[in-house]
Amino acid sequence: MKASSRFAIAAALGLIVGVGSANAADLGGNCCADLEERIAELEATTARKGNRKMSLTITGQVHRTVLWWDDGHSSRTYYGLDNTNSSSRFIMLGSAKVNPKVSMGFEIMIEIEAGGTSSKVNQLDEDGKIAHSSPLGNNVSFNQSNVDSYFGDARRVAWWIEHADVGRMTVGRFDSAGVVNTIDLGGIGVVASSSFALVNGSFFLRGSNGQFFNMTWANLVDPAASQGRVELVRYDSPNWQGFIYSASIAEAGDYWGHMLRYANEFNGVRVAAGIGYEKSTDRATPVTVDPTNTSFIGPRPNITAWGGALSLMHVPSGLFIQGHYQTADFNDPGHVANGYWGSTGGATKKDADQWLIQAGIAKNWFGIGNTALYGEYGRANDWGAETNGRNFAGATACTSPPFTGLCANNFSTIAGVVDTEVTVWGVGLSQNVDAAAATLYLGYRNFSAEVVGREGTTATNATVVPPTVTVTATGTHRSIPVEDFHAVIGGAIVRF
Repeated sequence: MKASSRFAIAAALGLIVGVGSANAADLGGNCCADLEERIAELEATTARKGNRKMSLTITGQVHRTVLWWDDGHSSRTYYGLDNTNSSSRFIMLGSAKVNPKVSMGFEIMIEIEAGGTSSKVNQLDEDGKIAHSSPLGNNVSFNQSNVDSYFGDARRVAWWIEHADVGRMTVGRFDSAGVVNTIDLGGIGVVASSSFALVNGSFFLRGSNGQFFNMTWANLVDPAASQGRVELVRYDSPNWQGFIYSASIAEAGDYWGHMLRYANEFNGVRVAAGIGYEKSTDRATPVTVDPTNTSFIGPRPNITAWGGALSLMHVPSGLFIQGHYQTADFNDPGHVANGYWGSTGGATKKDADQWLIQAGIAKNWFGIGNTALYGEYGRANDWGAETNGRNFAGATACTSPPFTGLCANNFSTIAGVVDTEVTVWGVGLSQNVDAAAATLYLGYRNFSAEVVGREGTTATNATVVPPTVTVTATGTHRSIPVEDFHAVIGGAIVRF
């Protein structure tokens, strides 16, 4: 601020304060100098934008929860976890008008992952930082001091340009157009996400005799990879009669998708729906860079997925019902693993699908915001199965840095898995607190699994790196007895 501007402000304030005061002149010449000094101090301590053309908004949320779990043989409570259903994050938004029709802007969204998160903790680690769940490696835990290299990750870093009549183009790291997950008119997604693995995904399945299987719940359900965030170019159309069309292309043209969404209201009934399709032929990058590696020159992956969602709410009563269906085709028997949609294992990975239905009532009964009561039921099929059988070995060598030599020891093997099915049901409530831009919640989910395979002997890990692993599994395929998993989460999300 120029000196002349500061003196003008000071003079104006002096006139306002001094009206009707017989003693105003007694303040002497120090009044304006004092005020100018304070203005200068405020200028020095206030967050600044880099320029005056682009607006800047800083927003985000803090989302922490308490998780109680029971795996059929043990139970514990983990306190203060970040809830991956909608993780803590901060967001910087910018926009500027080029002319009445055209605007430009940006979005930077940083997810906070300091400490334990609900999708990474398990029975053996309340921090979620052991090798099975973390890029920090086997010897690093947040019990250690000054470990901050896992602070967060960039969910979105992108700029956009928009024409009011043509639509918006986004360039950078952003959500791809593709499979549509559950659309949440009921407002319960913070406690009951349509992605089943976001609360208990890293927990190991337990057998009827208490044994640990080297199989996690995330191996058996939708891997929450739909509408993946990736470096891309995306187009979103203007809203036309409630419809918005989106398309994106990413990687080197090896990942693309389309999406159509709709929202409207008719005679007090709110309607929201969407459907999307995506395809990935992107190769996985091997640990060792080698131009002769089949990962570079061999067959490409060919993975397709589509999914749709519908949500209805009767506004006067608050009654709602919503759900989704999604499926992934892994090109069995020509499957080439690349990580998309849980794409792992051998060439015969089975096609997989998942669906979820939620219903309830959301009303502002107490005057502080909507209270939502809900129930839900869903199923995930064959995410962990292969036509020729998939092995979940009791001891496995991890060969990718920083995981070299890290293994799951003394776990029981399930070999030749040809069918998996997970049934999920739950109940809960959420309470909006509009005055604080917050939501409180409490929810319960029950997970039950059917796994068809052959249970083998527990492999013993040798001390060499990599260890020698022997999987012994004989006999015909049968349903392996596994325990249900129970999860109760209670917490709050506070938005700013």
